[in-house]
Amino acid sequence: MNYRKLIYILFIAILLVGCGESGRSGDEDAVDYKKPMSWGQSEIINTFADGQIWDYGKMMLKQSLEREFFTTNNENLFTVKKRKISDIKNYYKFANLLLFCNLDSDESVSRYVKKILPESALTIQDTSGYKIIPAEDFWAREQTVVFIIGKNTRKTLLPLYSPDKLNELFNIFEQQERKRLKRITYRPGVDEKEIKYQKQNYPWTIELPKGFVVFKRDDKNNFVSYLLRVADHPDRFLAVFWEPMEEDRVDKKWLREKRLEIGDEYYVGDEFSERDVNQKKINFNGRDGFKLWGRWQNYSNYTGGTFAAFAFYDEEQKMAYLIDNAVYFPPGDKLRSLIKLEIISKTFRTINQKPNEEEK
Repeated sequence: MNYRKLIYILFIAILLVGCGESGRSGDEDAVDYKKPMSWGQSEIINTFADGQIWDYGKMMLKQSLEREFFTTNNENLFTVKKRKISDIKNYYKFANLLLFCNLDSDESVSRYVKKILPESALTIQDTSGYKIIPAEDFWAREQTVVFIIGKNTRKTLLPLYSPDKLNELFNIFEQQERKRLKRITYRPGVDEKEIKYQKQNYPWTIELPKGFVVFKRDDKNNFVSYLLRVADHPDRFLAVFWEPMEEDRVDKKWLREKRLEIGDEYYVGDEFSERDVNQKKINFNGRDGFKLWGRWQNYSNYTGGTFAAFAFYDEEQKMAYLIDNAVYFPPGDKLRSLIKLEIISKTFRTINQKPNEEEK
């Protein structure tokens, strides 16, 4: 079977399970172990685009895909790097690839995409004149390849001038990166002993990965904190605090004050200033809640880092919860460690509560 036929079969499968002109594949957690594992830096989106597409689109593309996240030093989840299509074979096993195709062009990138994709993938019926095709595990496992195909130069550039489509493009890569980070986080397995302790002593459980140890346990005052410490990697802290509450009084003020109390009591004086944090309303596993995130510092220890705290109220239990994630790592980036902690935190559920579909 030649290469073009193999690509054709793959794309027929993608299109059959896709959802319209910018659909995603069906079983997103399926892994094809016959393919090699992707490698290369997952924070880089290797981009292939012809001259005018890149010249007119790079600013919007970079502004969206290289958006900053608020940590100690504002960090990017991704960096866009333009690559030569003549080097494409060197990137078959890389984690993230983005290819643009102008159907009206005979330039090298467009010509390559038209060569490898079947006619059905290149047919645009939508009145927008373009389509976005995300392909998971295209050439390798844990890989995201996205094709943006347009009828002409203007149509190919059109999604880059749409905030909604730029967000959609970012979300494709972000969701795949979160799945990749989740697999890494839970590769060692879960700490069955600690989860059993949680079920016996707490009104909640979290799927705690192996490697975390108890940093502070104060069952009498409804607080526990876990720490993952690995040489040359960020220190990761995950804490849970819960408070009986007859009526829902969880708001931004409650979250801010409780986080300061926890920092002072259990983290030997950790604190934050108003100018170094943000707050917003969120949905946490189906519950209305609040998020507080930003920078923490400890002036007595001359240390600092980044954190994110989530607060919500459980009506059935009449219980307020605060889940805190904190990272300490002076030498380098902290964003992906903070995301890993959030992934663990989202496995939270109260006793007798079934896990959400997204947690399975």
